[in-house]
Amino acid sequence: MSIGTRLADTLSLPPAGQELLENPQRIPALTRDRFTPARRLSALPYLFRHRGEFESPEAYCMFIGHGRTGHSLVGSLLNGHSEMVVSHELDALCLLDRARIPVSRDQLFAAILQRDAEFTGLGREWEKYGYDIPGTSQGEFDSLRIIGDKKGAASTRRLGTSPELLGTLRETVSLPLRVVHVVRNPFDTIASRRTLKETWKEYGIEKYFANADNVELVSEMLDEEEYFRLHFEDLVADTTDKLSELCAFLGVEPGEDYLSACEQFVFDSPKQTRHEIDWREEEVARIERKNQDYDWLAHYTFKD
Repeated sequence: MSIGTRLADTLSLPPAGQELLENPQRIPALTRDRFTPARRLSALPYLFRHRGEFESPEAYCMFIGHGRTGHSLVGSLLNGHSEMVVSHELDALCLLDRARIPVSRDQLFAAILQRDAEFTGLGREWEKYGYDIPGTSQGEFDSLRIIGDKKGAASTRRLGTSPELLGTLRETVSLPLRVVHVVRNPFDTIASRRTLKETWKEYGIEKYFANADNVELVSEMLDEEEYFRLHFEDLVADTTDKLSELCAFLGVEPGEDYLSACEQFVFDSPKQTRHEIDWREEEVARIERKNQDYDWLAHYTFKD
């Protein structure tokens, strides 16, 4: 009998939590924040197996920014490095925020490894895109120097509402923070969101720039060496150069084989979803005007 089965027999869990323990490869919906107790329990085997390695990380990596900007791609590229584990959509800040019992560093790190193994077992597919990068170390690591989680937009909104969570994260991990902000042309981001969520068709511009204000707030709480801004279009145009810069920020050396595998995986040009929807002239003008309020958006226009 597995440890998960024994725990399920002795503890009261919601049905989805019991199913997750019995089948760790269950669909990602069962790993959302409403099943935090189940997430903790499913991570226990990773806690027991890897606890001795949780002293080795040199920094904790997290993401901020907007959804549909390339966070998943960047997180997967980093996760392919043999000295990094960056889980996909664990929502670590949510675990810290909603936990009735404080989450320890080792519990958080175990949850990150569990989520990474789960995502790998699911084929590393997310919202019709595949993030399985051949020739990299996804799903395994040689040494654990960098650990973290990719949950950009939700983490940004959460910190915008509860900025004290950044202090909670610092205290929990007891490591230097390395925060990656991925930026994409706002027209493409808003267009992508509009195709997925009805509310973005009417309020998307307001939602986008409200979260841009959250980005500003979070960036002001970080020291210069903790913050790295990466423009998605630059990464696509020169993957090797920009990924090397990002690895240097994180303090790891990117090998030639790793960079070559990532270069081959990244597409040749970014998809311009802005051309897939209809825009009103006043919307285009309003976005281009609002872009000027943020130094990291000021160069973006509808044409560029």
